[in-house]
Amino acid sequence: MNTREGAARGGWAKPLAVCVLLLACACGVAGAVAGTTARERAWDAARPCAAAEHGDDCLSTVPAVIERTDPHQPKKDSYLYFTDGRPLHRLTVAEEAAESFEAGDRVTLTYWRGQVMKVSGRHYVWHEHVTTGGSMAVAAAGLALGAGWPVARLLVRLRGRGRPADEVLPSPLPFLAPLLVTAVWLLPLCYRHPTSLFGSTEAIAWWAAGGTVSLALSAWAWQATRIRVPGDPAAPARPTPELPDGEDVFLPARFLEHTDYNTYRFGSHVVLGADGPAVTPHPGPGRFAAKPIPVERLTLRSVRRARGEEGDLVPHDWHVAELDDAGTPVRLAAAPDDLARVLRALA
Repeated sequence: MNTREGAARGGWAKPLAVCVLLLACACGVAGAVAGTTARERAWDAARPCAAAEHGDDCLSTVPAVIERTDPHQPKKDSYLYFTDGRPLHRLTVAEEAAESFEAGDRVTLTYWRGQVMKVSGRHYVWHEHVTTGGSMAVAAAGLALGAGWPVARLLVRLRGRGRPADEVLPSPLPFLAPLLVTAVWLLPLCYRHPTSLFGSTEAIAWWAAGGTVSLALSAWAWQATRIRVPGDPAAPARPTPELPDGEDVFLPARFLEHTDYNTYRFGSHVVLGADGPAVTPHPGPGRFAAKPIPVERLTLRSVRRARGEEGDLVPHDWHVAELDDAGTPVRLAAAPDDLARVLRALA
C-alpha cells in the first residue's frame, strides 16, 4: 500500500472510529436513563421511617460525632471521620462540607437504601448528589450529537470520492449549524422528558418544530458542501451584476505567487473597473496601493479546484486559475463566480 492510499484510509478510519465510540457511549448512557430516573423519583418520594418500620426505602437517622475532617483540593475526595468509627469510619463529602464541619460537631446521618444521603449539623447540612434522569438523557443526546461531526467529515470525504487525491475538499463546518441548532431544542427536551420523548402533545410539537428547522439547516449544509468543479453547468452561480461605467468593483481574489504586481503576495482583492484590473491589499473603496495587472502578458492555461498546500492559503471552496505570465506560471485563486468574472476581465 503506497503512502497516498494509507493517508486516504487513515482519513476515513479516524472519524469513523470516533463516531462509533461516541455512539456506543451514547447508547450506554441512554440505557441507564430509566434506572436513574426511577431512583430519582424514589428518593423524592422517600419519607422518614415509622417507629416500627424497617426498610431501605424509608429514611432512617443515626446520631454521630465528627472526630476530624480531611478537606482536599477540588477534584479530590474530602472526608469526614467519626468518633469510634460509628456508625461508619469515614464518609466522602465535598470540600466545602469538610471545611464547614469541625471536630466535635454532633451531627445526624440520614440513611436511604443503605447509603448516607445527608449529614445535618448545627451550622451546615451536606447532601449527597443524586443524579437525575434528565441529566443522563442530556448526556446521551450530547454524545449522539457529538457523533454528528465525524459523520459530517465522512460525508464530505464520501462526496469527494473519485477526485484527485491532493484536491482540497469543502470544509464540513456548515454542518455545525444543524448540529448546534438541534442541541438547542433537543437537550432541553431530553431534560424535561427523559423517559417519554414522545409521550405528550407538548413533546411531539417540540419534535415537529425543532426537527423541521434542523432538516432545513441540514439541507442547506449539504448544498453548501457541494463540490463545485470548474465548468459544472449544474453549479448555481451567484448573480454578479455589472456596475455602471466608471465605478470599481472589488472581488476577493489572490495571486499565490510573488510578482511585480503582487509584491510579496500582498494582494487580497482584485479591483475591476474603467482603469483596468489591478491587485489591491484592501476591499476598497479607492485604488490606493493598487498595482495594475499586465493583462497582455497573461494567458489562461486551466481552472481547477485548490489542491495540496493551497488549502492553507485560500478557502476550501475557491477555485484556482493557472496562468502563464510571459513564460512564468502563476496562480490566481478566488470563489468560483468571482474567478470567472476576473478571468473575463483579464481576457
